[in-house]
Amino acid sequence: MIDFMEPGTGVFAEDAFRHLLTREALRATRYQDFFSICLVKPDSAAETRMAEEGTRQVISRKIAEFLRSTDMVARVEDGIAVLLLHTEGVDALRVAERIRAHIEQVAFPGDPGASPRQITLSVGGVSFPRDGYNDVVLLSRAQAHLDEASRRGGNQVVYASESRR
Repeated sequence: MIDFMEPGTGVFAEDAFRHLLTREALRATRYQDFFSICLVKPDSAAETRMAEEGTRQVISRKIAEFLRSTDMVARVEDGIAVLLLHTEGVDALRVAERIRAHIEQVAFPGDPGASPRQITLSVGGVSFPRDGYNDVVLLSRAQAHLDEASRRGGNQVVYASESRR
């Protein structure tokens, strides 16, 4: 049985997200619909503190609060996944950029007695069906764009449509 939500975060567990993504790809294929996926990862300095302080949980919650109730946020192995229903291309790129900018403005608690800290994100995104027709291909391509955003120095969005220009 799949545990759908992670305790204390209000976001989807990875297994549930993958299950829902597979179903959404099948539904969107049948009804000629579209959606986008963004993979999000805190940049290097924040990443080392993530496990110690549960920052990824806080980031996941902040992203979920910022998005529409119909969008899905999940914690996945290396970061956070966002499924943007009925959103593609330029609109999805705008949402991804707003997620990145929104998190950059949040004052995250630092070490005891220290001032709050800023966390930046790298984001990689793709849209269905333009960038792939199944969950495996879409996630693989989104991961490649996330890796590219990190290679470029982080704190940016690399979206599939952008990389084709």
